[in-house]
Amino acid sequence: MRTNPASLALSVGMGLLVLLMGFAVLSAAGLVSLADYLPLTEQAMPVNEGPGQLAGDSTALPVAYKPASPEEASAIAAGDALFKNNCAQCHAVNDKVVGPALAGITKRRPISWLLPWVKNSSKVIASGDEYAVKLFNDNGKQQMPSFPQLSDKDIKSIVAWVNSQEGSSAQTGAVAVR
Repeated sequence: MRTNPASLALSVGMGLLVLLMGFAVLSAAGLVSLADYLPLTEQAMPVNEGPGQLAGDSTALPVAYKPASPEEASAIAAGDALFKNNCAQCHAVNDKVVGPALAGITKRRPISWLLPWVKNSSKVIASGDEYAVKLFNDNGKQQMPSFPQLSDKDIKSIVAWVNSQEGSSAQTGAVAVR
């Protein structure tokens, strides 16, 4: 059987294209990164002499968050999509938009408080919860919409994504590897 060289080149090219598209999708979901394969890591260099830093520079680069397990990576990817579809209109991770910045949310409130808050914040405020009332008042008495369609798992995925984004800086584009 004879092999047509053009057919072989086309097959190899298509295979590489599929591979690159798969890598792009996984990279966008935060499941794989070229940084994983770079020889320099945070542990291999002094704190103040990382990539893009001068010796003696006291500004530290943000560290890329690496999920502990495939399940956590999956939850973070789901949380990213859920955040963009439900939360991004009013919230950012590190900046106040309409609602407060969400960085450190699990340090301010336990997940057991966040679940009912996301599903129906007006009910939590009406219950007299001191933190909820203060949050409502501090944000111009702007009522957060209720999200009863979000399951506990959905909300925990959003929180996992927020936690994975804390301290990241989209402006610098610089990321060090843990």
